[in-house]
Amino acid sequence: MVNLAKKVDVSILIPSYNEEKYIGACLASIKRQKFSGTYEIILGDGNSKDKTQRIAKDYGCRVVREAWGTPSGGRYAAAKAAKGRIFAITSADVELTEEWLSELVKPFERDRNVSWGVGSVSPQDGNLLEKIGAYILNIMASVLNLVGLAYVNADNLICRADAYKKCGEFNPKLMTSEDTDLGMRLMKTGKFYYIPRAKVLISMRRIRKWGYFNFVMFHTGNWFNTHVFARPAEEYAPVR
Repeated sequence: MVNLAKKVDVSILIPSYNEEKYIGACLASIKRQKFSGTYEIILGDGNSKDKTQRIAKDYGCRVVREAWGTPSGGRYAAAKAAKGRIFAITSADVELTEEWLSELVKPFERDRNVSWGVGSVSPQDGNLLEKIGAYILNIMASVLNLVGLAYVNADNLICRADAYKKCGEFNPKLMTSEDTDLGMRLMKTGKFYYIPRAKVLISMRRIRKWGYFNFVMFHTGNWFNTHVFARPAEEYAPVR
């Protein structure tokens, strides 16, 4: 962790609301990071009614309140409080591989023109179909962003703090596609880099509740509507 009186290399930003079942595993995976720099963890919490905030504080997180009732609001509030020169953005229900943070920052250390990037995703306890789906998502993230079509998963997003501020920050009012919306604007700030060795294990709770077909159709349509009409879906019921 980090003494806030000192320089912070990376701010890890996490939105949350009633995530007591998952947040402990996420934060434990951050504690296992093989990273030699300094970092802080900031939770943008929507006034959780369960033990989310208590667990986060036990792990040394700073907890700030978000007032919009959206995941984007949580990311926005966390970023407002952040002190790092780089923002690593993830979610409360993921688990991070031990090399995640060290791998994420490498392109930024090598090339000052890199302003943002995304890492790879893999399912937690995934079956074969889910692993194939994640493989396809990783290919799309690595290719589409390079050709100017933002395809971003906020479970595993990184950017320079100055690029984030320059492009206008997260829109806290968005219920969905806040990551795509931000990616479209980050493209104008500098070079994109895909970082496959920075891997995040994502939760399958929503896809298994919705079903594969419904999940794919919703997110494909929402990505299209965000890019073409600037109209991301305004409803996204929480899955606990």
